Amino acid sequence: MQSVYLVARREFQAQLRSKSLIVSTIVMAILIIAAGVLGKVLLERDAETEVVAATVGVTDSAMPLADTLEESGLVVVEATGTPEDILAGDESLDALITAEPGNPIIFALDGAENLDLITTITQTAATDYVITEQFGDEATSEALEAISQAQNLAATIIGSSDFDPVQFFVALLTVSLVYGMIVFGISILATGVVEEKTSRVVEILLATIRPRTLLMGKFLGIGLAILSMVAVYVAAIVIAATIAGLLPDVNIATYIPMLLVWVLLGYIIYASITGGLAATVSRQEDIGAITGPMVFLSIVPFYFAMFYVPDNPDSTLTQIVGFVPFFSPFVMPVRAAFTDLPATDLIIAIGLCLVTIPLLAALAGKIYERSILHTGTRMKIMEALRSA
Repeated sequence: MQSVYLVARREFQAQLRSKSLIVSTIVMAILIIAAGVLGKVLLERDAETEVVAATVGVTDSAMPLADTLEESGLVVVEATGTPEDILAGDESLDALITAEPGNPIIFALDGAENLDLITTITQTAATDYVITEQFGDEATSEALEAISQAQNLAATIIGSSDFDPVQFFVALLTVSLVYGMIVFGISILATGVVEEKTSRVVEILLATIRPRTLLMGKFLGIGLAILSMVAVYVAAIVIAATIAGLLPDVNIATYIPMLLVWVLLGYIIYASITGGLAATVSRQEDIGAITGPMVFLSIVPFYFAMFYVPDNPDSTLTQIVGFVPFFSPFVMPVRAAFTDLPATDLIIAIGLCLVTIPLLAALAGKIYERSILHTGTRMKIMEALRSA
């Protein structure tokens, strides 16, 4: 354990001293906070959008409707004279309401705005007046409620779903961080393994430490560096959400632990096998042959989680795929963002990941110790497994 700790500390410190890692982390955090500022500006712009109230002239005969019209949002101006003279003399008027309150007449110039709104409100006001006059105030509220229910019919579209931007933001952010940390982790781990092998530093290290211990230390050290990056990103996300005013809509107490768990499990699952495969090559030019398939393997669940799960969070396919360890870190957090994820599903998915990790680590450790000292052409995986 002491050897594992020393190797992990060396890798962790090496990553924290990397200028490229520090700069990229800071830049990404700044971009996240900037996104929060942009979100605040856009949300405030929508909130400041004012609805211009319509202005209507009302003659003495229709004045009993004035209170109801004003309660509905119209600006009422007392008017006298003929409709033509009133509308021509006051350009601020959108329409004129005259005649009896129980049977009002609306006059408007050609091309008048808000005419549909004025007509609807006037019809409601006239109905209110007639019911009050005939049945009294007690029956008015019940009658108007019944009329409102009849007028506000809406078709229900089967299979439709309301888009929640906060849900989509949480899902996109979580799955993007999982994917980003996986790609970063396997790239750094593969590069480190090949660099030590090319420079023959690994031969010196293996004189005092077992191969699997060396691989485990590198794996853990890089994992701790990744968790440090995620901590910075999470802090930036909280700041951005606070600036944008979205923090009350996100359950931080649930979201942050879920984010850390799936980032960690995603990195462990994909990186545990990458370290062993990287030992089969001896040149930096061949790293792509190792990391390429692993990146492609992570892209498949990433796209599945982003383009299928949001519309089908409770489908049978989503539930089954969510239990596959290579898919779980992507699918499960997106499901949790769009539906009430059963605790049993979450426990099963995490349990299967924890069962898979030792198997992958054992396979990677066997490949690593049997190919790390091999030089020259790339060693085939089956050859590494058969060799002593």
